[in-house]
Amino acid sequence: MSIKIKSVTDIINKYDHFIFDMDGVIWTGGQFIESGVNGVKHLIEKGKSVYFLTNNSTKSRQSYFEILSNIDIKTDLEHIYSSSYLTAVYLKMNNYKKAFNLGVTGITEELSALGIKTRDSDEFKDNQYVTYDIFNSIQPDEDIDCVVSGHNPQFNYYMLCYASLCIQKGCKFVAANPDSYIKVQNRLMPAGGCIQAILERATGQKSLLVGKPSPTALEVIMKQNKIDDKSKVVMIGDNPETDIEFGWNCGIDTILVTTGVTSKEQAENVKTTYVCDHLYI
Repeated sequence: MSIKIKSVTDIINKYDHFIFDMDGVIWTGGQFIESGVNGVKHLIEKGKSVYFLTNNSTKSRQSYFEILSNIDIKTDLEHIYSSSYLTAVYLKMNNYKKAFNLGVTGITEELSALGIKTRDSDEFKDNQYVTYDIFNSIQPDEDIDCVVSGHNPQFNYYMLCYASLCIQKGCKFVAANPDSYIKVQNRLMPAGGCIQAILERATGQKSLLVGKPSPTALEVIMKQNKIDDKSKVVMIGDNPETDIEFGWNCGIDTILVTTGVTSKEQAENVKTTYVCDHLYI
């Protein structure tokens, strides 16, 4: 049975480390969520460690740092964990050298920062139509050893074919973003998980997931920040399939907020430690 809390202040003394999703918690559809912003600021003012963890791979950590700074949230670049950064960390740790990036610039920037080369799908944005002859003429770069999928508003069939051929020749398939959709006002916009799913279907290969709900992110956060007690860590998010499932997969407590993709009514049926309508009152 989930515990209903009025705001994050109700449980502030129980935890030392607060991991925040951003889309649906701090902002949604391009609009800032006042209670989310103020909740983060309050925790920082009280000396709590606050981390930001997002499956949105379209931006780099530097981009998120600038957005947070513009709304007076005082944090460090090292406390921001985008799925693009986590993907770069995974590829670097496993000695991958060059990726076909089926996402956008956020992934390219983070991979480049760790010395990993990319061929970007952006160069194929105008290749809309693929005949059998065109398909047979596609020759993936010999030195590509992995494919990374993420949210890509310019995704097209040529990109799918190129990525598929890379995987068919043995490249590792890594998914940065499994989210099926993002909430834009009251409508659901297809997200990176849709591209992940179609490429899995096209190749018959399951991807290795780096973003939530994979526990990879918590392993990186705890190692880099020397956290040794998971009972003092709590995950805050709006999506049961990624944020809350991430918490369960990691063995940490979770706070489900109803400011994003999950309504108050839907929250009643979600297995989570806490449910909160407003992070700060």
